[in-house]
Amino acid sequence: MIKAHKTRINPTEEQAVYFRKACGTARFVYNYGLAEWKRHKSENRDTPFGPMALKKEFNAIKRERFPWVLEVAKDVAENAFFQLGAALSNFSASQQGKRKGKKVEFPKFKSKHSRKQAFHLNNDKVKVRDHELYVPCLGWVARRIAESLRFSGKIMSVTISRRADLWFVSITVEMEKIDKPKSTGRRTVGIDLGLKTFAVLSDGARFESQKPLRHGRRKLRRLNRTLARRKKGSKRWWDARNKLGRFHYRVACLRSDFAHKATTQIAESYDLIGIEDLNVAGMVKNRKLAFSISDASWSEFVRQLEYKCEQSAATLVKVNRFFPSSRLCPKCGTINHELTLKDREWVCECGAAHDRDLNAAHNIRDEAVRLNQCPVVATSDKNARGPNVRPALAGSPGGSETARRSGAHIAH
Repeated sequence: MIKAHKTRINPTEEQAVYFRKACGTARFVYNYGLAEWKRHKSENRDTPFGPMALKKEFNAIKRERFPWVLEVAKDVAENAFFQLGAALSNFSASQQGKRKGKKVEFPKFKSKHSRKQAFHLNNDKVKVRDHELYVPCLGWVARRIAESLRFSGKIMSVTISRRADLWFVSITVEMEKIDKPKSTGRRTVGIDLGLKTFAVLSDGARFESQKPLRHGRRKLRRLNRTLARRKKGSKRWWDARNKLGRFHYRVACLRSDFAHKATTQIAESYDLIGIEDLNVAGMVKNRKLAFSISDASWSEFVRQLEYKCEQSAATLVKVNRFFPSSRLCPKCGTINHELTLKDREWVCECGAAHDRDLNAAHNIRDEAVRLNQCPVVATSDKNARGPNVRPALAGSPGGSETARRSGAHIAH
């Protein structure tokens, strides 16, 4: 098991100069390799030319043409070539359909004006002790790390990055995987994600929406207005830009902190967790809800819940996004087709009164239990075609029973 610990680092001015040199070297080497790769491919299309060949070619000329590269650790340039190789491989795999997810574009040249600068170091020369870090060609960055390393194991790599004029260090550690025994109680829960209330659990627990960006919109407008009034490239412009960057960093930290606390509590409290497989990328195309959905950060919540369920020996079941969790009455199986987004409570024909969010959490829990007992292989619902994509309507052959058997997949 590999984990990463990322924390603030407060370098001295001399150390910050070295970090900026290393970031510039990594950016230059990456751009050099990409330009050489393009040139070689335009001249020799059929001849293979990978990152190792680029690295060998660069090492042969760097002392004469680029002597300033030797002022930083050699790992900085080496890892830049490896990053370029990974970017080219991901692009090729994406073009051939071998890579899942969104299509990867062809690598672009990096800019020195990018908001995030970073360089990577291998594990053979870096050392970590308490609040100190040893960086090759620089020495010990003594008592400058905000937190001591919280994981014990073999250090795999170190990444030092800058964001909004703040420096961070990320230490990747390989740890032994501890198999936690599963609980015999098999507590189950369903989670309904929303905007008014971030998450409603089937046992009645609720996580209120934090809305960090919405609450800071007034300050955001002021910072953007200040930046627009500065002369681009001036010292005051850079100061205003860094203040804006620190604002966005704080918003990101608030979202991440909330997601970590909520997912940790859920993963450690339940053995079987059901959640909807939402198409967040498609939902943000709704211009009326895009801001609120992005501010809620559902995707990050689900991502953290997935890997924390693995660590805590819990089972996460993703229910199909077309399952009518909010509209389905669990008592009689009737689907309320007239339910709208503004209806927070509704009464079924059988007389049962339902709270929209709580009812959805109950239905997701029941569907997750059923799918965990009889796993269903999900079909592609990208174009909303094929079997098991949309649940059958009430009154059709199969009725509500077919609705309960919509496709899903299980992540362990």
